[in-house]
Amino acid sequence: MNLIKNILAIIGVIAIFGGGYMYSKVSGELNALDALDPGAKKVYMDMWEKIKETGNSADATVWVVPLAEGVSPKDAEEAMSAVANEYNIKGVGELPLSEQIKLMTGKEQRLLKIYQYCDPLVAAKMVDHSDAYAAYLPCRISMVEGKDGKVRLYALNMDMMIYGGKTLPDDLQKESLRVKKVIQDIMKRGAEGDF
Repeated sequence: MNLIKNILAIIGVIAIFGGGYMYSKVSGELNALDALDPGAKKVYMDMWEKIKETGNSADATVWVVPLAEGVSPKDAEEAMSAVANEYNIKGVGELPLSEQIKLMTGKEQRLLKIYQYCDPLVAAKMVDHSDAYAAYLPCRISMVEGKDGKVRLYALNMDMMIYGGKTLPDDLQKESLRVKKVIQDIMKRGAEGDF
């Protein structure tokens, strides 16, 4: 009987120490998460759910908008350009990758074209806040013909940049949210062919 009591006591001591260790690790992580922007938990939980669903980290970090029925890639391109002009956001480049690959290989390619947009003043503020934000510049929207033949617009989900760390300074957050709204509107109206 004493042997059983001793074994149970040892198990209890191990459980107490193990629980204490786990609590210190988890509480430290939770405290670090609490120091971030209030929107960070949702951003990372949404990403985690998408990763579990798709197994692909890229899928978890983008917005996707399919072109509406009857909207051609040319219609979407023209609408995106018109919407960008409406918001006075600069179109700073286009990369017609599928055309380039076709020239290099001589083989037809699925549509793959990247459009780049930038608000130079907001870009400067972001880089003044952190040099690493330069990697997010300029904002890109990719037009991709899926393997299923449907064309979709893809852009980086800006929520991680806006909410994923410590809360941005008020003026920078306001400008970042404005750029987010503009990029989402360019995608939405482009996909609808809405000038």
